[in-house]
Amino acid sequence: MITSARTKKFLLILTSLAIVTGSISPAIAGSDANPYGTSTVDPAGPNEILLSITKGSRNVDLTYPKLLKLKQSRITIYEPFLKKRETFTVIKLSALFSLVGISGDDLVVTTALNDYIFKSRASQFIAAEGYLAIKRDGKEIGYDQGGPIRLIYPDKSKWAKNLDAWNWSIATISVK
Repeated sequence: MITSARTKKFLLILTSLAIVTGSISPAIAGSDANPYGTSTVDPAGPNEILLSITKGSRNVDLTYPKLLKLKQSRITIYEPFLKKRETFTVIKLSALFSLVGISGDDLVVTTALNDYIFKSRASQFIAAEGYLAIKRDGKEIGYDQGGPIRLIYPDKSKWAKNLDAWNWSIATISVK
């Protein structure tokens, strides 16, 4: 099992590169046909920072226990990568943005552990009803399943089918 954050990041980058370069197909990337393309990875430790949110000099680092203390809700959506309906425990991106004053025309950059980046205006994330998923079906989301935290969008969202916006294993949200 992989344990260190650095090793987890390396595995995610390596697998992503293999999929992008075509040396391995997403359908067979994982040992059990994992659609996210990684093998089993140990969960984050309780003091491991999962998400850093930054705007200028304002910064908030969130561990899993800190995320669990924020206001949550549950939504059921069509998960486009698994191609089935799933229920997620989520935190509104607008609530996370407010922790450091992200709003309106701020250019928000979301970066995953594998360095995948998605950018858009804060107002667009809010209009798309973006959420940070922290659990799936009441359980922690494994790194090998696009977790431990990831961006998702409800079925009615304008970004529900914009797969670029569904940033897996998200590590940072910042303003450029």
